[in-house]
Amino acid sequence: MKLTDDQQALVDAEDSLFAAACPGAGKTRAMVARFLKRTAEEPRRGIALISFTNAAVDEVRRRCGNQGEALRTPHFVGTFDTFIHRFIVTPLYLKAYRRKPNYVQSWHDVACTSFRLRDMGRTKNLVLKWFDFDPDGRAHLNLNRVPQDFGDAGAHRMLAQRKQETEVSASHIFGRLLRAGTITCEAARVLATFWLGSAEERTILEGLLRARFAEVIVDEAQDCGREELGILEFLRDCGVRVVMVGDVDQSIYEFRNATPAVVQEFAASLPVQLALEDNWRSSPAIVAFNSGLRSGQLLESARGEHSVVQTPVHLIEFSALDQIVPAALDVAEQYKLVADELVVLSHAEAHGMKAAGVVSLEGAGSNRVLAIANAGCKLRSRETDPKARKKAVDQVQRAILAALTVGRETQHHSFAAVCEEVGVEPRWLESFAVRLALSLDAEGKTRSDFAASVRDSLKTADWGTVLAPASSDLGNLFKAPSEGAWAGVASFGNNPSIRYSTVHGVKGMEFPGVVLVLPDRLRVDKVTERTVLDDWEGDHNTEARRVLYVGGSRAQQLLVCAVHRKHTDRVASLLDAKGVPYVKA
Repeated sequence: MKLTDDQQALVDAEDSLFAAACPGAGKTRAMVARFLKRTAEEPRRGIALISFTNAAVDEVRRRCGNQGEALRTPHFVGTFDTFIHRFIVTPLYLKAYRRKPNYVQSWHDVACTSFRLRDMGRTKNLVLKWFDFDPDGRAHLNLNRVPQDFGDAGAHRMLAQRKQETEVSASHIFGRLLRAGTITCEAARVLATFWLGSAEERTILEGLLRARFAEVIVDEAQDCGREELGILEFLRDCGVRVVMVGDVDQSIYEFRNATPAVVQEFAASLPVQLALEDNWRSSPAIVAFNSGLRSGQLLESARGEHSVVQTPVHLIEFSALDQIVPAALDVAEQYKLVADELVVLSHAEAHGMKAAGVVSLEGAGSNRVLAIANAGCKLRSRETDPKARKKAVDQVQRAILAALTVGRETQHHSFAAVCEEVGVEPRWLESFAVRLALSLDAEGKTRSDFAASVRDSLKTADWGTVLAPASSDLGNLFKAPSEGAWAGVASFGNNPSIRYSTVHGVKGMEFPGVVLVLPDRLRVDKVTERTVLDDWEGDHNTEARRVLYVGGSRAQQLLVCAVHRKHTDRVASLLDAKGVPYVKA
């Protein structure tokens, strides 16, 4: 299919630019066309195409097809994290520490990043993800990130009073991890910012990056934080062309320090400004819903095969979450859509899960036996979310690794580094974890019986060349979970009648039908004390409002807004005010 004039303008532009692209604008298609054109034009210096997720990167690679030269050095296709690791942090870390760093995805992947202070009582552990870090590694506790279930009101007051003490501990842990060579994505950004602030290191990087790249193309540019923008500004100063494509109204990662207002400011400084306003994905009613939520100035139009679909948005009212799916399936049947073509989307995962009739087994903290039961259920079920499968298997791998490292000091090392230390091949460990989880079926078993079967399986397992864990340690490591946690096992296992996900989990995806859930208790922003409906009514440009926009814009033919009865009148009034064609089912 031929590119549109707007898409072709993105391909042919000869200067740094920002292209604002509405949902379904065909931006990936246009970016890949530009990438292939520019890689053919630049045989000596590389073209980089950067996105924020592995899924997006895989899609770009797939679309490059058999043009493999574009995917080889000096060119680069990968995530922003990988770009930072490979081209900024690794060369300077090697220079500073005389060793190669070991990268991990998040603080959660390293045991010592969960810690306690003295006399904390019965509160949960503190975790590094609640802290921001200065370029020099100094920690700052962000109390807004501390979850409500950390403890009672007294526990939260205690934490606020001991803020400085927590920050000292977090700073020490950060420093020890750095010296051990364990670098998370967040730590890599801190290091990149630190080194870009040094004239000496900046000069080294300038020489390296100017020689390597002629242009950097950034997908989903709205997800950039200050660190990424600082790197893009540095690249531009080095003479590297910067091409940014995105939709600031789809910025829903402020918890990862995305800064949509600052992105907008930086984008406006680029010499070429383009707009891709043709939505090739959705029907006119869904496009109207998008426009009613958007804060920016894009003028979106339905252009694709669904532009002739006259299906209105459907507003369904519920009082209990389990009422949503039957009502949504009744609506879908009117338009000849079946369950497999629908997805239930919510801001919080629990709401979508309950609507789809799925019970979570992940509420028992670090209990290893429950992790194995959970993984077995997930792997046997019709669960469509590969992230959920991977997360479940990861938990089993960590449980096994804990049994193999009893008595070792591994708390400051990454998962990969611990595997290397005990001589475990990561692929073998993953396969072992999957086989273990699938071989043990929790259905019909008591918690004690299942825990005993886990220990027996580990005692009799074929460990190959790996030194098997001592039988005497298995009792303490694999204890039976609590009765309350195990009760969920009995109700788990029936396949959901419909897919479900968080809105964040389907970013970049599309579905024939979307069921967007607004629950009874809407999330209240700790700073503004407003809910998403307050933001929509008051025309406040907030992340909560953008989450609704992203969720609704995944739909191609049918959008169902499933709204708790407390809020249906407000939503109906908003749809009326924004001119969205809808019916109340």
